[in-house]
Amino acid sequence: MKNLTLMGKPLFNSNGDIDPNTAGFKYIISTLSYIRSQIVTQKFFEVDIPDYVPVDVGEAGFMDEIIQNTEFYSGGSFFDGDVGSGGSRIATVDASMVPLRMPTGKWRKKAEWTLFEIKQAAEASKWDPIEAKMRSLKKNWDLGIQELAFLGKPGDTVMTGLLNNSQVAIDTTTIDFAISDMSDTYFQAFVKNILGSYFSNSNSTVLPDTFVMPADDYLGLGSAASATYPNISKFEYLENTFKKMTHNDGFRVLPLAYSIVANSRAELTTPRYVLYRNDPETLSMTVPVDFTMLEPRTVNSMDWVQLAYGMYSGVLINRPREVEYFDLTST
Repeated sequence: MKNLTLMGKPLFNSNGDIDPNTAGFKYIISTLSYIRSQIVTQKFFEVDIPDYVPVDVGEAGFMDEIIQNTEFYSGGSFFDGDVGSGGSRIATVDASMVPLRMPTGKWRKKAEWTLFEIKQAAEASKWDPIEAKMRSLKKNWDLGIQELAFLGKPGDTVMTGLLNNSQVAIDTTTIDFAISDMSDTYFQAFVKNILGSYFSNSNSTVLPDTFVMPADDYLGLGSAASATYPNISKFEYLENTFKKMTHNDGFRVLPLAYSIVANSRAELTTPRYVLYRNDPETLSMTVPVDFTMLEPRTVNSMDWVQLAYGMYSGVLINRPREVEYFDLTST
């Protein structure tokens, strides 16, 4: 494995050359080496989950599952109630309750350090390994909850995310090419048909307020909408159309890296676009117990452990017809 370096200098531990998994505090410097006090931290893909899915934190704490009751009506045709049409029989309406169930998961992890590690860090640099380990613990939680929001729990067909719910219909005819690559003809056909597909899928009951698309396609929407309209980008044209046709100035077109096949943890076989209502009655994600750290513990004042715990769940889609997937059929 290639040695880890810092500013061109090889890193060492007490055993000599090391790999990134065993990085320590020792590295070769000269009397002319200057060590910056600022430490560059690792970056991750992060999004604000509520921009995509409503999130309830603290609900159903320490429960095994979440049950969402949904109400359904029946009653036949309005005209069944016409007086005299049924003799002595009077048409009846009814209502029923159907529960939707979502399991919860329990999570715990720990960070460890030793007194030697802390003393060495204090002598060698201004880096605080305890604080860094706490950040690592919290980041592990944050990124896990983020992945859950979009892709669900690996191998679980119930605890799914925004992108892979089996109850949501998939349209495979509306998007033939990546939107940023569409010709004038295909782009106009796409804009014409996508809201119609959603309206039909929702049984003509609602219109959407959010369109999520693969981030790489989204980033290409800055090109001109068409040769006829060179002064407006595809993004502006698409967003304006959504806003005007839904009568909703708050309509949002959002990029998402998880919609790209390579970032989907093998949940997707083709880039996926999602048109839906970002409304708590349509869908929501629950975090029953938010990230919580216990007090650090030691049994010998030399070795320390920091435990953290929490509970999580997937995205519960209460009204699957108010969400529609659009899969790219040509790549």
